[in-house]
Amino acid sequence: MAVTEAFRFDENADLESNLTKFTTHLGLYDAALSAQLMTLYPVLRDEIYTPSTVWNAMFQAILDAEAAAARQITAPKPAATGATTAAAVPPVAGPTGWFLEGLSIEGFRGINNEGKPLELKFKSDKVNSVSAVNGVGKTSVYDAIRYAISGRLPWLEELPPGDRDGEYYLNRFHPAQTATIKLSLREMVTNQPCEIEVKRDSSGTRTVSASGTWDANAILQSLNREFVLLDGPTFQNFIAAKPQARGRTFAGLLGLSDYSRMRQALAALANTRAFNNHFGAQAHAQAQAHAQKGVNDARDALKRDHLILTGNEWGTMPLADGLAKCFSALEQIGPLRVLCAGKTFREIDVDACIEAVKAAEGGPQRERLGECVRLRQELVTLNVQAPDAERTKQLANVAKNREEAVAKTAGDVILQLYQAGAKALELPEWANASTCPLCDSAVAHDLHSHVATKLSAFTALDEATQAVGLEWNEGGWADLTGLEKLLEPDAAKRPIAALSDTAQKGMLTEAQAKDLAVWLGTLRERAGARDAALEKEQRELEKILPQSSVEVTKKVEAARRMQESLGKLDAAQTDLDREKARAGRVSRLKTFLDRASDDFGAAEAAMSKARLAAVEPVFKTNFAEMSFFGVTPEVVKRANSEDLQIRLQEFHGLANLSPQALLSESYRNAFAIALYLAAASLYGGMPKFIVLDDVTSSFDAGHQLYLVELLRKSFARPANPDGLQVILLSHDTMLEKLFNKHTGSGVWWHQRLEGNPQFAVLPQAGAVNKVRDLTISMLQAGQADFAKEGVRQYLEYRLSDLISKLRIPVPVDVAFNDNKQLAGEFLGAIDSAVKLHKAGGSLILEPAQEAGLNANMATIVGNFTSHWGTGQALAFTAPALLGVMNAIDQYCDCFTFVPNPGDPRKFYKSLSQKV
Repeated sequence: MAVTEAFRFDENADLESNLTKFTTHLGLYDAALSAQLMTLYPVLRDEIYTPSTVWNAMFQAILDAEAAAARQITAPKPAATGATTAAAVPPVAGPTGWFLEGLSIEGFRGINNEGKPLELKFKSDKVNSVSAVNGVGKTSVYDAIRYAISGRLPWLEELPPGDRDGEYYLNRFHPAQTATIKLSLREMVTNQPCEIEVKRDSSGTRTVSASGTWDANAILQSLNREFVLLDGPTFQNFIAAKPQARGRTFAGLLGLSDYSRMRQALAALANTRAFNNHFGAQAHAQAQAHAQKGVNDARDALKRDHLILTGNEWGTMPLADGLAKCFSALEQIGPLRVLCAGKTFREIDVDACIEAVKAAEGGPQRERLGECVRLRQELVTLNVQAPDAERTKQLANVAKNREEAVAKTAGDVILQLYQAGAKALELPEWANASTCPLCDSAVAHDLHSHVATKLSAFTALDEATQAVGLEWNEGGWADLTGLEKLLEPDAAKRPIAALSDTAQKGMLTEAQAKDLAVWLGTLRERAGARDAALEKEQRELEKILPQSSVEVTKKVEAARRMQESLGKLDAAQTDLDREKARAGRVSRLKTFLDRASDDFGAAEAAMSKARLAAVEPVFKTNFAEMSFFGVTPEVVKRANSEDLQIRLQEFHGLANLSPQALLSESYRNAFAIALYLAAASLYGGMPKFIVLDDVTSSFDAGHQLYLVELLRKSFARPANPDGLQVILLSHDTMLEKLFNKHTGSGVWWHQRLEGNPQFAVLPQAGAVNKVRDLTISMLQAGQADFAKEGVRQYLEYRLSDLISKLRIPVPVDVAFNDNKQLAGEFLGAIDSAVKLHKAGGSLILEPAQEAGLNANMATIVGNFTSHWGTGQALAFTAPALLGVMNAIDQYCDCFTFVPNPGDPRKFYKSLSQKV
């Protein structure tokens, strides 16, 4: 059926609907293959197939379709038993989207927390942020979400072999050596909860389970989208990637990752070289050429013997007519009439005919005459005309061409090296075309072009090798082994037979081809001498024997040869028909795969381009809102291509320039962030949350604020009701102050992590008490070295909390300092503020509280801060640190009061105000 309109996907339909539409489209060209391909969609989409398995399955589908057509089975229609009406069953609605409301981690990466998992809560109707200093476990939180969703940490698995031991997934201090991650999800529309638990043991075994009737693997697969987990390297890699790799990543951002994987799979199946190698195109082409030559030779032999038997040329008669005339010629010979009666030409017993002639006009001389005729004709049959002089030269020429192609390559090992190099150059690590992936050194030329040129030499070698094999078969060399065997009794001296297998494989050298040409000349001379001797003997016998006996013998021997030629014709024709039928099936499959790959690729590119058109204005708005004045970004998708080009539409008055070459790291990251956020806002899919890890690390303070405000005001819930739940992870001190400021607005939820990988990581909400309890427990057990880090964290948190609650001013260098050994500076700021208010007569503290401040400060400074801050090597004692922990609490209590009898203590509003 002719199809004129280009195939297009429905942009508003889901993948399954579009694949059904694609199947219908392909069915217009080949229904059987289209139906078979449809059954393979899941393995192609999930990349769990091998091309050979798919090719074999589709080839079998052709055979099955041919068998079904041959049987012409028509299934009888069942008799009508009365109309029944089935009640319509509405489809069960599945999840429409997921929020991440909680995360529990134990024993994974930098989070030990033996028996007390790190618990983080997230709000679906607020912007969420988590802060931690370096080394506490923030990145482990990010990695835990990634591992739970995708089942792997690519950055860890891509490390050098010695550094990517699977045990690095587990916390080295966790005694059970088992990681447990729990995701608390909530379905967006129905508000139904779902908890998914992911475990990994020391052997690397991963187990997944879900609460209720939820399908954990299906949910995790739906959450595994490119935009869900984003960090700085993701943006850097996106900008630096090759256009094709960037286009495939972008397809995932647009919700087209399944389409992209299908496109890649279909392109791999349609790859001509791989396809031909699988189906043995070269060997079968040679077999077909040999079978065709066998048919031609057999037909020529029939025509020669037909002339001897009937005295007439064969002409253009059909085979059956020619054989009928030969049968008639034999039947007219008196002694043979009885032997021909009731038989066809093929059924005539030639040996019986010979005996009949011998009986009628017999004698050993007549028998020898028949033998001479037969031997001479055998020589004619074996001494085929091909190859002639031109074909012998042609064999040497194609062998020479192959040797020249071999000289430009260096064998299969080097081929594999170049193939691996071509794949490596597509990876983001080698985005620079002048860096060699083998030695990691810079080269002066474009490696892509260099490797492509080298691989093309191997392609030329394949073609030259195939040409040698074809010439061997088409030239008739393979048919000379019989002549060689007849004329050379010593098997060790038969070079055609010895080199036949080498030549069939296309590996004959020019020197061997020239030697064979000389040997062929020798064979021709021997054949001529043998024929001359037999001809002489035949003529002597013809002089002795009656003419009738001579002629009858010639005709009977001609009949014998014709029967032999018919057998060869049948065998060669069978081989030829089989090879042609197979070639037709292979060609049918290749044509179908080419069409499937081309049409799917064009449709996927068109849909991607349409979605890009929708994303681009949002992308440009996002970039502009991050306040990069004078720069307008642009993304371009080439027609019918996976490549995604990134450009600068405007750069301070200039146009169409490269962002990689001109933009700073922060601008490049902003380019990618703006594009990712735009795509996520329009084509989010099932995950309704996005986790951003240190995405502002390359930005200055002003642009950090712009990005956070873009997220808060335009992108994230609740300001954007259709937006995503945003979870920000950061170690930036200035950003943490901004997060704390927004927390009071009611639309922001902020948490802080404290701890270390050896013991525990705890969230700020309630973490201070957990840190206090754990520290005191270790001190009571005498573990002073382990507990001192907890003392520091507890002290710094309580002092920081005091400064915040009492609105105590601190120097600028303290406010912006990311060094967390700040206890001394905090104590100094508090002491200065107390003295200032006392001097001004506005201090709200009671005299007992003032005295308590000084006493407890002396304990803190004397027993801990002075040693910690100066890095002294003196060992802390457990009793001393227990005293410090008690002094910290008493110091902070000096700034509290009891509003009413029986009420809990409250902090003063400031150093000069109670409430």
